[in-house]
Amino acid sequence: MILGDELMELVRERLAQGHKVRYLPFAGVSMLPMLRQKKDSVEIAPLPEKLKKYDLPVYRYPSGKYVMHRVVAVKDTHYVCLGDNTWEYETIYPEMLIGVVSAFKRGNKRIEVNALGYRLYSHIWVALFPIRKCLHRCKRWLRRLIK
Repeated sequence: MILGDELMELVRERLAQGHKVRYLPFAGVSMLPMLRQKKDSVEIAPLPEKLKKYDLPVYRYPSGKYVMHRVVAVKDTHYVCLGDNTWEYETIYPEMLIGVVSAFKRGNKRIEVNALGYRLYSHIWVALFPIRKCLHRCKRWLRRLIK
């Protein structure tokens, strides 16, 4: 079984040849509710010249961990990303990028990232981040209070 770096090296080779790659993320809940771990697959395409807000890049942290989170801001020298189920922004540099999600499969349904429904979801989910973060903090506070 190919894992981690070996698998991503194959993905990089295919992307460099201009192909798209379908990939089932191994683990993680950072993109819930959009993607469910070990159930939904993503289609990774070669990188465009420059990412745009709401793109879903696949990138590698300096620690070696591979991640896919949504671009929430585009800066001159870097991107700011955020998982749908995370609470901290990340700074991502172009040299960390591997590819960008062009579609994903949720159950038997294939969803293109340029489809209207998905674009609407992305815009709303990012816009609601301050409210979601506040609700998350309140929920944590209530749990502590109850204990």
